[in-house]
Amino acid sequence: MLSLWACLLLVCSIQAVPFYGDFSSEGDTEFVPLEHQGRQDRPVATSKPSTGTPSQTVPSTHGLETKPFNVDAITTDINAPNPGLFFQQSFPFFGNEFFNSFGGFGFAPGAQEPWWKGPNVCTEKEESNGTTTETDTEADETIDTFGQERDGTSVVRSPLFGQFHFSVNSCAEKPNKHVCTKIINQNGKKKTLTLTRQCCRGYGRPRNADFTTPCEKIDIKDIEATAADMGAKQFIESAKSAGQLGSMLGNGSNKKMTLFVPNDAAFAEYRAQHQQENNVEDAKAEESQNAIYKMHAVLGEIQLDDVPNEKLLQTELPDQKIRINSYQLPPVLGLEPYRYGANCVPIEKHDKLSEQALVHTLTGVLKPLRKTVMDIIRERADMSIMRTVLEKTNISALLEGDKPVTIFVPTDAAFDKLEPHLRRALKEGRGCASNILKNHMLDLTFCSLATVPGAKTTAYNLLGEPLLLNRTKRAAEGETEVENLTGDSPIYINNIAKILDADIMGTNGVLHVIDTILPTQSALPMTTLMEQKNLTLFKSLLEASGYDDMFDDLNNVTIFAPTDKALQNSEWARLLKEQPDTLDHNLDLLEFLNYHVIKPMIKTCDLSERSIPTVAGSKVRLNLYSTHALFSDVMNRATVNCARLVHFDDESCGSVLHQLDRPLTPPKNNLLKSLEANPNYSKFLELVRNANLTHLLANESESYTLLVPKNDVFDEFETNESKTAQSKDEVEALVKSHIVNDVVCCAGIIPTNWPFVRSIESISGQHLRITRDRRPKIENAGVTKCDVMATNGIVHEINDIIVPRPQQRRPQAPLGYQPHGDFDAFF
Repeated sequence: MLSLWACLLLVCSIQAVPFYGDFSSEGDTEFVPLEHQGRQDRPVATSKPSTGTPSQTVPSTHGLETKPFNVDAITTDINAPNPGLFFQQSFPFFGNEFFNSFGGFGFAPGAQEPWWKGPNVCTEKEESNGTTTETDTEADETIDTFGQERDGTSVVRSPLFGQFHFSVNSCAEKPNKHVCTKIINQNGKKKTLTLTRQCCRGYGRPRNADFTTPCEKIDIKDIEATAADMGAKQFIESAKSAGQLGSMLGNGSNKKMTLFVPNDAAFAEYRAQHQQENNVEDAKAEESQNAIYKMHAVLGEIQLDDVPNEKLLQTELPDQKIRINSYQLPPVLGLEPYRYGANCVPIEKHDKLSEQALVHTLTGVLKPLRKTVMDIIRERADMSIMRTVLEKTNISALLEGDKPVTIFVPTDAAFDKLEPHLRRALKEGRGCASNILKNHMLDLTFCSLATVPGAKTTAYNLLGEPLLLNRTKRAAEGETEVENLTGDSPIYINNIAKILDADIMGTNGVLHVIDTILPTQSALPMTTLMEQKNLTLFKSLLEASGYDDMFDDLNNVTIFAPTDKALQNSEWARLLKEQPDTLDHNLDLLEFLNYHVIKPMIKTCDLSERSIPTVAGSKVRLNLYSTHALFSDVMNRATVNCARLVHFDDESCGSVLHQLDRPLTPPKNNLLKSLEANPNYSKFLELVRNANLTHLLANESESYTLLVPKNDVFDEFETNESKTAQSKDEVEALVKSHIVNDVVCCAGIIPTNWPFVRSIESISGQHLRITRDRRPKIENAGVTKCDVMATNGIVHEINDIIVPRPQQRRPQAPLGYQPHGDFDAFF
């Protein structure tokens, strides 16, 4: 049996409602059957549903929801979803009386009532079967949160066991509306209840009113007086004089209407421009003007708080719609939390009720839209290159559909700024040209009004990459600080491209003209990426060879490019400087370049020890090593033909670029021929032959590390020792102690100390300790020359002879002991 406090702890951990503000005794959460309506806890309000931005709901100290805002107070994320849900799970362990006994928690009687439980509130209840019930003001006062009676006389609680009852509540708090949705699952049967409470017609609340401020009677004037009060009387007067005001208001019917009215400044500017353009064709101008009036009228009372982002409203002008967009803004400069736009024209004032219509005022005039975004691009003379690229890549189809889209269109002059390889790839529509185009596109309507001075706005393009838009980081030349803060300053994207012409509206979205192409690394040609990564010598060799375009066209490849430091002393670098003409279509140079390219595209996380053929045909050997003294199984260093990867995983168009600390040269000889080709190794070669091990060093199916003392080392050894090994077995043991059946590059030898010593095993079974001081060291010999590549392994030149040790018998290991890698060197 649970103790009282254990039960309390359980209930508090299950109940998801935080203890914010004052809750009345009637705001208790109860777990009752549907047929016996009990009392419902007052839900915590959440944010306005929107596809625009992520938000965080913050209840105020009075229980009133504060408008959602971003965690980063100066950043607005345009794309992320808005989590406007509050989840609540409740169980009937205790009744109201239990919680009411703890007055200190804010549940005591006498707490202030919220406005939506006060007078002048009209209620609409909708159930999952689609039925709708309206409650008048008087009856509303007797209805609790979900239409439950407040007298509390016949509440029947469900037993602890025997029934399952689960509910999820979501509530949205708005200035004049409180909407709660409750999804109930009782014994597997789901039911959805939606209760909307709002101030009755003719009543309202200030937008920043306190949680308890009731709905009060508002002064409703006729449309002309209302428009005049809102600074937009000229449009209404013009419509009236043109005989269009009546049709805009439903011709005297009882239809509810909404008018989007340009303010006086905007309409005066429009009229001046319109009269100048149409002073010849008066009849056509009058017809166009009459259409403009209807373009601003919408059937129904459209409160902006209720309109989802990207909503299309049918106007009184046939086939013309208004696209409503809402953007959540950070709380800076005293702005409202949301900014609204109609066809990207900022809505200045909104939701003002007049006798004939609901009024919103605009800072511009809405014009009929008859062209898609792609149609607009085709008609612009300064966008001919962009039009061609869009059509070649078939991205134009995305700009001709019905889904909302935003595109930042660079002018033809912007293409002239590009690096030649990127400009060629774009103009021809090859490679990843489509990725660069998608870097300029959003799958939503992004109007310039979404950006405000003092805030950074982030939008995610079709590649899923962020675009950062701001007005404050870079001001136009000669622009004052005051002009910058008023919102007239230019908008920059990623601090690279400037918007030259904003908010050119089409039927399916908007375009903005920019002066610079926005680069994205995932779409760059390989040569352009090399330029960015300062691999100038390797890129210059590609260009000098004349095969740079061929490299840019490669797809699904891995390129191992030597750094400039690695190449600066090479023969190719000398020829590039002194005789560049000899490199043009030089086949030897082409083989050298191709030897640095493998298929497929392999990132470092996918590397494994193996030999892979290059584009040139010869193979390169990949090896992995650990530089952790303790965690020797964690591979964090990679080599290609013993050249170390010093920078890696730079992606270009369908390929990846890794940087090496030395150039790659294909080996020509196996280990045996490498010995024969170097006269300094003749004495060791003689020992190999005497031991009959030449076949071992000529075997192409194995990979060995050969430790070779030079001839002078043997001369010194013979001087200091009374005799050298004479018998065949001794010679064989000596040679085998210098051969390791693995590829151990110098890059894989790190400083180690006891007890974290490391060793490699020769083919004689002798464990050779490896470490590093000034140079790599293997047993008693220092490596004087590293990583001489052969077709079946590598050669390290050493400065001492590794003398075979007699095999020692291992001590018997304790029961259950498992030997581990490097610690075998102790035995």
